[in-house]
Amino acid sequence: MKHSFLRKYIFPLLAACLALLIVNSGILKTPDRWVQDSLFQQPAVPSGDIIIIGIDEASLAALGPYGPSYRGYMAYALRTLASDPENLPAVVAVDILYEGETDPSVDNQFAQAAASLPHVVTACMANFGDKITWVDGHAVGLESSVLSLVNPYDALKNVTTQGHINAMADKDGILRHALLYVKDPYTGEKILSMASQTARIFLESKDSSFTLPYINSAGHYYVPFTGKPGAFNDNLSLLKLIQGEIPSAVWKDKIVLIGPYAAALNDYYFTAADKSKPMYGIEYQANVIQSLFDRNLKSEASEAFQFVLVAILCVCAAFLFFRLPIRFGGIICIFLLIISFFGAYLFWRAGLVVHVLWLPVAILLVYLAALIAHYIHASRERRALALEKERVSTELALATRIQSNFLPKIFPPFPDRHEFDLYASMTPAREVGGDLYDFFLIDDDHLCLVIGDVSGKGVPASLFMMLASALIHHVAMRELSPAKILSEVNAEICNRNPEEMFVTVWLGILEISTGILTAASAGHEYPTLCNPNGAFELVKDKHGFVLGGMPGIRYRDYTLSLEPGSKLFVYTDGVPEATDANQQMFGTDRMIQALNTATDKDPGTILKTVKNSVSAFVGNAEQFDDLTMLCLEFKGKPTEI
Repeated sequence: MKHSFLRKYIFPLLAACLALLIVNSGILKTPDRWVQDSLFQQPAVPSGDIIIIGIDEASLAALGPYGPSYRGYMAYALRTLASDPENLPAVVAVDILYEGETDPSVDNQFAQAAASLPHVVTACMANFGDKITWVDGHAVGLESSVLSLVNPYDALKNVTTQGHINAMADKDGILRHALLYVKDPYTGEKILSMASQTARIFLESKDSSFTLPYINSAGHYYVPFTGKPGAFNDNLSLLKLIQGEIPSAVWKDKIVLIGPYAAALNDYYFTAADKSKPMYGIEYQANVIQSLFDRNLKSEASEAFQFVLVAILCVCAAFLFFRLPIRFGGIICIFLLIISFFGAYLFWRAGLVVHVLWLPVAILLVYLAALIAHYIHASRERRALALEKERVSTELALATRIQSNFLPKIFPPFPDRHEFDLYASMTPAREVGGDLYDFFLIDDDHLCLVIGDVSGKGVPASLFMMLASALIHHVAMRELSPAKILSEVNAEICNRNPEEMFVTVWLGILEISTGILTAASAGHEYPTLCNPNGAFELVKDKHGFVLGGMPGIRYRDYTLSLEPGSKLFVYTDGVPEATDANQQMFGTDRMIQALNTATDKDPGTILKTVKNSVSAFVGNAEQFDDLTMLCLEFKGKPTEI
């Protein structure tokens, strides 16, 4: 009782607690993020409302290394974008920080060019302190750690909207989040990110509202990437723009992003979209912008909510695994694993990012604990069973002796009856067998003949044989229909057959005065009959289902008319299925041939003839099945003198 309580209640709870402790310890942070990336970050179609004009390798080669002179090129680029009043962009975002003044005339040209466009977003950047706090596996700069805010030079700042370009990768070096805003440490003003400012301006130009994403305590929000590196690249460069190679219709009413698009400019990140290939910062901005104006906003579920949900499911799974058989527990485990990943994906579709690995790992851990517990329990049961087998060995030996004396062995069995003669034998394959035969007088005019074959071998089969034989004998003493006898015995066996054993039976009742044999078969071998002066032939009787196989089976009687001198031979499958060293079976044909060499012999001699024929065929091969035969010779009513 104590062990059962521990196994059913205490151990599952301990296993669940240990699993929850492991999944909440932080060791799954990195693999969990990577699985999230694989499951959630699936490529989509980039928006046609976003175009990137990159400062690429060709631009650097033609215009020279990036430096202060590029302010003039940028001014020319903005004037080009504003050159056609009918084809103005909705908003232009320049992903480059223009801190401080250089050549006043160039700086003024740049500012004037920006003012000529409806909306221009320029970059600012927050400088954080040395202290970095890690939240949910990614680095965040707390508001209190912003030391300064670097803005564009005043002339440019006054004619543009500022958006910060700060980005922080997670602890594993992968960029998955965006920082919604930073706070000016002097004014306290919240400065939205460049992507947020750009998306807001674009949506307002379309008379649509801008929805702020849900952010965590550190101001970050999860970014569902639209495409991998290069997805937004239409091969539009700064060089092509200032050379007039891009038609103005290309940028009409669209978001134009201008920024570095060359490895030499060192503005790239490894992102959740593709951890093996870097993504330029301007492409990262494009992905964030599209998620904002598509309102594809994802929020990360709270740790507390996820832990409680996983804890409930983990405890329930533990109780199931510790109670169910290993096979069923394994099926449920696989089902729960599939459901957990599918559920995480459904949460994602609903806008909620959850830990993908928490629940599967917890389920696997409690299932492993259940496996260990089942193994220990099974080992204890095996030891107890070994002791029990040793205890009952003496009783089984006694049962063996009883079974060996159970079958009738005295012949002739009815010396005072001259209307018939019969003989039977059983040669077991082991110390005891599972075949049965029996014969007894129901009354003075009815002789019951029974032969059967129990599934299996050895002591279990012999015990089952004794049960079946006793039931048949009991029912036959009050019922003369073989079919009804078999039906009733089948019902009794099915009611008390936990091992699901079965037995094939042929049962016949001979009316001695007339020679009419009424018989029924429960899946047994065909009997053979030899009429006077004839040969043995198979009787293709009406087969029924085996006894003990299924309740409610009905059997059918059939009759044979035996003339004086007729011989009936019945047997178990051990006769035709006896095999030699080459695995060839003796077969029914050889059995009939052996019988027909002794048609004029008495039943005992007929059985010896068949047995000798089987032995000669088998040779030195091992006997695998019991060899059981019964032969009846009907002589009829003795002639009175």
